[in-house]
Amino acid sequence: MNLKLSLLALTHLLYSFGMLVSALFITWCLLSRADFLYPTFYQWLDIGSTITEFAPQNRYKIGFEETTMEQHVQYFSQIVTAINHDGVGLSDIQYPYQGNKIQLLRPAEVLHLQDVAHLLSGLFKVTIGVVIGLLSLLLYMFFRKYQLPSKRKQVVQLAVLVGTLTVISALIGFQAVFYWLHRVIFPENNEWFFYYQDSLMTTMMQAPTLFAPISLLLVLVACLIFVVLNFAVTVSYKRVVDLTKDNG
Repeated sequence: MNLKLSLLALTHLLYSFGMLVSALFITWCLLSRADFLYPTFYQWLDIGSTITEFAPQNRYKIGFEETTMEQHVQYFSQIVTAINHDGVGLSDIQYPYQGNKIQLLRPAEVLHLQDVAHLLSGLFKVTIGVVIGLLSLLLYMFFRKYQLPSKRKQVVQLAVLVGTLTVISALIGFQAVFYWLHRVIFPENNEWFFYYQDSLMTTMMQAPTLFAPISLLLVLVACLIFVVLNFAVTVSYKRVVDLTKDNG
């Protein structure tokens, strides 16, 4: 393979990576605004029964079993909002019990969710850099008169990537992968595993069960946005190229 073809292959690879990161970012923004369809999964997974069973067993909090689904949806939404704002407001989430306001999250839970929030903040900053790099790459490809990779090629690459990751995770075990990622990503001394009897957060999310359908939803929506984004960029890129030729 000569240098020109190697350079073209590299630009296509970087383009695909940039588009995938952009699709994931857009997906997160859209789904977090919809609270990751928590009300729907709440009913599908019968999280209400989990709360009824384990909330009375909680060793640190009382009375949460008397709250309603509407309140649980509200608390989950507050957690999502706080995570998207670097963890601000996590300690302010409260639920009522016999005329009193009780803090929903224990300090260890707040610390863990702040770790999640800081991780997301870092990823968002990286994403901004990737998007700027993608725009710069598109300019470079335009001036070098490179064609964008075909939509079919992009879809095939995405399918191979998602399929490979899914198979590997299935062979290892999705829960094992989930726990391994927590051990690798989060600070060693910060607690991230909570029993239902110790955490209203874990009970309310029926963790880690809830994260399975949410992850599937993220992947499906990201794949759809990836395809739509590629189509939009390809059409726009072609129009700019054609317009340049006409003016030239």
